[in-house]
Amino acid sequence: LTYVPYLAAAKELKTKPTQTSVKQLQSLGIQPDILVLRTEHELNADIRKKVAHFCNVDEEAVIQSLDMPSIYEVPLSMQAQKLDAIILRKMNMPVGETPQLGPWRSFLDRRNKATEWATMVHRAKHPQGSVEIALVGKYDLQDAYKSILESLAHAGTYNDYKVKTHFVNSEKLTRENVAEQLKGMAGVVICPGFGQRGTEGKIVAAEYTRTHDIPTFGICL
Repeated sequence: LTYVPYLAAAKELKTKPTQTSVKQLQSLGIQPDILVLRTEHELNADIRKKVAHFCNVDEEAVIQSLDMPSIYEVPLSMQAQKLDAIILRKMNMPVGETPQLGPWRSFLDRRNKATEWATMVHRAKHPQGSVEIALVGKYDLQDAYKSILESLAHAGTYNDYKVKTHFVNSEKLTRENVAEQLKGMAGVVICPGFGQRGTEGKIVAAEYTRTHDIPTFGICL
């Protein structure tokens, strides 16, 4: 897996980083069978052919991984480029019929419909179609709660709702401002964390949601 940067000033994609990284692998005795190129712009046939030639990889085994609206659309893009079949052939395994991926496509369809529906009702200022959930935690870096965000998104998808999450910093949460911070939330998730920092704010949130009948899920302390 390599990254193909795009130079806006020159309006061109640069494959040199890919060539260099593969060359370094080869110097260690590792020859890639397949290259997946992360890119923000479409890679034309000439670029793929160039990469295949300089990296000693089959041209069909140079796969592009374009930015997608959702990470769950990436497997469909990979299948469309026959990555699954290429892997099977590389492993000397029989290539059968192309899987339809019915459940996966159904999930994506529901996810997209939930998003569209939420957008429509938001414009109409109608509460149905989306649900507001507060994440109470101490880490401002949202990647720390990536698995929680994804689980909420999945729950919303299977219930045909768009989940809108709002981060509330537990270090700044007090009894004086908790009502304002959690105003309008349909539910609250109290996120995990190590150490004492931000713990008092989490306790304040738990107390408030318990006494105001707001559905709450605490993961751990």
